[in-house]
Amino acid sequence: LTRWKPFPSPLPAIYNYNAKEEVELSLQVGDSIHILETHEGLFLFFAYVCGIFPVTYIHVKEATVEGRGQEETVIPTELPLVQELTMTLREWALIWHKLYLKMFRHVRNMTCSLIEWRSQILSGTLPKDELLELKRKVIDKIDYGNRILGLDLVVRNENGNILDPDQTSTITLFKAHETISRGIDERIQEEKKSRIQSMELRRQSVFSNSHTYSLYINLKNFVCNIGEDAELLMSLYDPIQSEFISENYLVRWSKTGMPKEIERLNNLQVVFTDLSGSELLRVKTSLVCQIVRVGHMELKEGRKHTCGLRRPFGVAVMDITDIINGKVDDEEKQHFIPFQQ
Repeated sequence: LTRWKPFPSPLPAIYNYNAKEEVELSLQVGDSIHILETHEGLFLFFAYVCGIFPVTYIHVKEATVEGRGQEETVIPTELPLVQELTMTLREWALIWHKLYLKMFRHVRNMTCSLIEWRSQILSGTLPKDELLELKRKVIDKIDYGNRILGLDLVVRNENGNILDPDQTSTITLFKAHETISRGIDERIQEEKKSRIQSMELRRQSVFSNSHTYSLYINLKNFVCNIGEDAELLMSLYDPIQSEFISENYLVRWSKTGMPKEIERLNNLQVVFTDLSGSELLRVKTSLVCQIVRVGHMELKEGRKHTCGLRRPFGVAVMDITDIINGKVDDEEKQHFIPFQQ
């Protein structure tokens, strides 16, 4: 029989493994395992419990071991930034699935970026200047993600290295924390502004690429001896589909034959905007003016008087299909529209 061989390196679990026998050990993805011995594809692990498991469920990492027994310390040979990246990804993963849709996608994109950058750093193929630039991007992304997730901010020096609280004064830690926090807040504000600007540019591009049309109408006069105040409601109407295709333009007319807002005399103008190309394809389009009488009404029983009642009085309709389709030569031509009671 072959003997068990010592294996001092720590290994992270890359798959879940459920123990099938008492001598086996269950694993969860991400568990950091210190291997004691190896034997023909099996590893012997001992920490709080002892057990064996297949070698294919873990990934071998280089490390150095200092001390023996309970004082034994495993020191990974990876860069400190890579270790921080790994811990950050594990911490974010616990929070990620609890987030709502918008934040969920944002954190997912940041996580994918960190995973890609971690692979580039571990490859060891980047030039020195590109590696320094990538480290700066990783640090900025980690600090930004921790802030929006409400996690603790890591205090660093000017070179991006984590400050040791045992060797750094309290005042220095406070100033460094304040500087980093201020920088992250400024970055968040800049991203909000850029996001708003990009949305505005995208909205403008959408509107500039889509063709919309407008219809300008100038009401010159309203002639009717109602004897009371009236309201004129002008709108566009599709008689084929029996539906209004615009909002109402309201004009209040007094019983003296003048607009109630006297300053609007000879200035009753309206523009029906955002008419799409589909409006031009309608078989018929009409301009409808509804006339509503506003005043008192005498009741026969007890001869009671009521004021401010709104009652339909009449309607005026004009076919404007040719005008909308641009088939009218004289756009300044005035039109008289009779109304029916």
